[in-house]
Amino acid sequence: MRSDNLKFNDIFWNTLGMLTYAAVSLLISVVIINISGSIEGGIFSFGFSTLGRLVYIVSYFGMRPLHIVDIKYRYSFYDYVTFGLKSATLAAIAGLLFILIRYMTGNYTIVKSTLLIVLVLHAVIDGFSDYYECEYQRVNKLSMCGQSVFFRITAFTLTLIIVVYVTKNLLFAEIAAIVVEIIAFYILNIKRSTGVFKSAKLNETSNKSLLIEALPLFLVTFLDMYIFSAAKFAIDLNLGDVYSGFFNLIFMPTNVIYLVMTLFMKPLLTPLSNAYHNDRVEYNKILLNTFLLALGLSLAFIAGTLLLGNVYLSIVKGITAGVYNNVGKEIIFYNFTLEFVVLFIAIIGGCFYTICTPMYFAVIIEDKQRYLLISYGINAIISFFISRWFVSIAGIIGAVISFLLSMFLLFVGVLIVKGVTA
Repeated sequence: MRSDNLKFNDIFWNTLGMLTYAAVSLLISVVIINISGSIEGGIFSFGFSTLGRLVYIVSYFGMRPLHIVDIKYRYSFYDYVTFGLKSATLAAIAGLLFILIRYMTGNYTIVKSTLLIVLVLHAVIDGFSDYYECEYQRVNKLSMCGQSVFFRITAFTLTLIIVVYVTKNLLFAEIAAIVVEIIAFYILNIKRSTGVFKSAKLNETSNKSLLIEALPLFLVTFLDMYIFSAAKFAIDLNLGDVYSGFFNLIFMPTNVIYLVMTLFMKPLLTPLSNAYHNDRVEYNKILLNTFLLALGLSLAFIAGTLLLGNVYLSIVKGITAGVYNNVGKEIIFYNFTLEFVVLFIAIIGGCFYTICTPMYFAVIIEDKQRYLLISYGINAIISFFISRWFVSIAGIIGAVISFLLSMFLLFVGVLIVKGVTA
């Protein structure tokens, strides 16, 4: 009975944590846009879900797949967390440099730069938290991992929404939310993990070895997220903050597809790794079932978009009434017009990304990420140029078409790597 309850708790809290992640981006973006307006709302949306995601990856250094499947404890938690302090520092410096360069070249105002700096700090904390949350999963405390994610993100979100509503000052609200998140991180991770994680002495030699082993995985993960976000960066540079906010709202269901797939993949990483090392027949079975799950989920989202896409767009129109009037010449809210096409193309692109997710993790478990690095490196270069070119020619519709092409190339590249290295 105790075992069943623990299993239920793991599923419940992991699900709740991931669903919170999925819901928060949309909820915060909508609230900020309505309270702070289209410009600050667009800045926040870009900083939170685009720039912030890349900084987050640098902060946790793409370590999740390696950390979770390290069930033989080649590296201790202290090796991971001390490495995490270094990667978090690197993430903060990289994020600040990016903003400084954009400011010095005249692309960002002082207001935009300041707002983005605070969101970079949030992403750094979020990434460093992942080292603790991965360790919870490694020691079979998935429920504690889910609780950490849920309560930490909820504390950040509620503080941000309440303070920005009361003060109407987005910068002050961001700072307050960061302070509350740091307190939540201390309580949920540093203090709570005492006695839960296995003790071990710090090993600097292991730390250096971890860097060598993790670097290809980090580069793959970073390039993966850049490819996913290239169109958003192109919009930020070429179309501005208003379009960034609008595109992120239309794009939000695509993020949900990936997050839902991650919800299913996260608990499977440990058993998938175990099966690869102990039972290849079982490994192939789990991998096939996961691939079919991703395919089924993608088809369900495509069908859902055809049936309910205009309902979602109507909701977006309702909650942003009057905010995006100056976008109206390009995006008109009627059935099967341009904004539905943008949504549908984004969903198709997101489905390609989702379907290749099981194969992506399989390549990592099989320790063949160096081959992915070649594929992703080529794709990142292509995505950089086509996103800027398409956005400059066709605006938002060009952005979403470039996203679809990038996701298709990503899908093909992962399948080729998995097939060639099988």
